[in-house]
Amino acid sequence: MSQMTDSRGFRTGAAISVLLLGVAALLHTSEPTGSASALLVVAIAAAMLLSAATGLRVSLLGLPFRILRERGVIGAPAPKDLQPVPGLRLAQVMGGTMLLLGVLADTAFAADLVALALVVTVATLQSFLAITGICVACKLYGVVVWFQNRSLPQGATTIAPQKIRMTKGSGR
Repeated sequence: MSQMTDSRGFRTGAAISVLLLGVAALLHTSEPTGSASALLVVAIAAAMLLSAATGLRVSLLGLPFRILRERGVIGAPAPKDLQPVPGLRLAQVMGGTMLLLGVLADTAFAADLVALALVVTVATLQSFLAITGICVACKLYGVVVWFQNRSLPQGATTIAPQKIRMTKGSGR
């Protein structure tokens, strides 16, 4: 299948994104145009999409975790802390896209309720990941892979066993 990565970094990044989305919400209510809040939401979306585009090698939201890990403050992950990279990439793509659609809905179409629903959905899922360590999109990805493997003909090649990326925070 694919490599595994330390989900604790993405839990940290999820918590940071929720805090930043909260700041964006406060900015949105205090400013008449909403431009600063929209810019902050776009920055969070861009960080998520950059993470997905680089195969999770560049995660700006998870950067504080990575720095602490490289300095030895945080130890190596336990097996329970490992998540498949494709599932986390899917989560990053979905979250970043929903945030961008929320900004677009708010600025271009004045669809405040749609924008609010999209941003709150991302914030809720990110909160759930930060608190519980459960990535809903990762679980969705797992279900899709399970259905794909289940529907293969008998004797067909299935997805290969996962490689585990167990570097000591090298960032590669």
